[in-house]
Amino acid sequence: MPTNILGMITESLLHFLWKKRIFLPRDFSTTQGKSIRIIHPGFSHHNAGPDFKQAVIKIDNITWAGDVEIHINSSDWYKHGHQYDEKYKTVVLHVVYNHDMEIARSENEFIQTFEIKNVVNQEIIEKYNKLMNESDNLACLPNLQNISSTLFASTLIRLATERLTNRKELIFNIVKENNNNWNEALFRLLLISFGFKTNAPAFEMLGKSLPYKYLEKHSASRLQVYAIIFGQAGLLNTEYEDVYYKSLQMEYQYLKRKYKLMPIRENHWNYLRLRPQNFPCLRLAQVCEIFHNVPQLFQKIMMSENIQNYYKILQFTPHPYWETHYSFENSTTKHNIKMGENTANSIIINAFISIIFAYSCFMGNERMQEHAIDLLSLLPFEMNFITKKYKNWGFPAESALHSQAILELNNHYCSSKKCLDCLIGQTILSS
Repeated sequence: MPTNILGMITESLLHFLWKKRIFLPRDFSTTQGKSIRIIHPGFSHHNAGPDFKQAVIKIDNITWAGDVEIHINSSDWYKHGHQYDEKYKTVVLHVVYNHDMEIARSENEFIQTFEIKNVVNQEIIEKYNKLMNESDNLACLPNLQNISSTLFASTLIRLATERLTNRKELIFNIVKENNNNWNEALFRLLLISFGFKTNAPAFEMLGKSLPYKYLEKHSASRLQVYAIIFGQAGLLNTEYEDVYYKSLQMEYQYLKRKYKLMPIRENHWNYLRLRPQNFPCLRLAQVCEIFHNVPQLFQKIMMSENIQNYYKILQFTPHPYWETHYSFENSTTKHNIKMGENTANSIIINAFISIIFAYSCFMGNERMQEHAIDLLSLLPFEMNFITKKYKNWGFPAESALHSQAILELNNHYCSSKKCLDCLIGQTILSS
């Protein structure tokens, strides 16, 4: 066998070929000359042990139910030390690309081996190699015109759902940390969403430092809501000759003593390369106004299926002080302090829709899960550096469902060349 062909093979590719049973239409046999019929290839197994579990293979006239191990060369069995591992005693078939030696289970028994190099279309290997060596992130770009619109649509829905599912795990962890308190989870999630990339870590620390029950208890008082949030953000530790600042500072000292609170450090906040509309103080003021007006935010989100109501929640006007300030003490000309549409869309996607999807999964409500996906299709396409590239490459760009799908595709498949796990990549290799 030519060395260059063997160098193109990876175990990931062999897993794909076996799982999808992409072999030439020939009679299969083991290296010992026994006939093989693959009744079921088994299920991928990613933990320690054989690669596929619960496979059903007919070898000669005996049907075996057990595990399948896959290697490039037969000798890899010994290189990986499987002969010493009890977990591999359940292997009923050893699938290899190149059979370079017999593998003994015991002195009197060899493991049945299926060498596949003569039943694999070499064009698939060449296509795979081309995808893996493509310098562009989107390795499949030259083949996109061959993908049907139906497959494109179903793939994007699947990717958007996958992105929500991944985010669900983050939310479940927050809920678990807070004794199944979904109000607390939404508070923390909303703060992270307000931070975007630049200040997300600081907003997350703020959320962890302030139990939502304290904020909820004082939600009727606008002054106390602003005081406890700005105080916990570490932004009330300086002495300014500013009446509004002093009123917040005084109120926070009372709340800090009452609940034994510990604020985060002010230096966690980042102002570098931010437009004034994204400065932490203005974003925090917008957060304060939401929880002052809608303390039972989680219930409000779950009860309202109209996306316009989500916009209304995000359009409360912060305290007038911020109309002439982007930070404390230094005044500016009067400016708009309401949240912009792009920011609102981002928060609806990353906080509201995410928690609707997570809670519906928690409750086993499939209709509500579908509703969360539908909500994405009602929001505009998010335009950023990544989504703009994919739009220019010909990807659909009609709604946030498409932009969320593109982000998932780029971050978890294209950037790391996981073409074998992507429906588009699988279709290209299989065609």
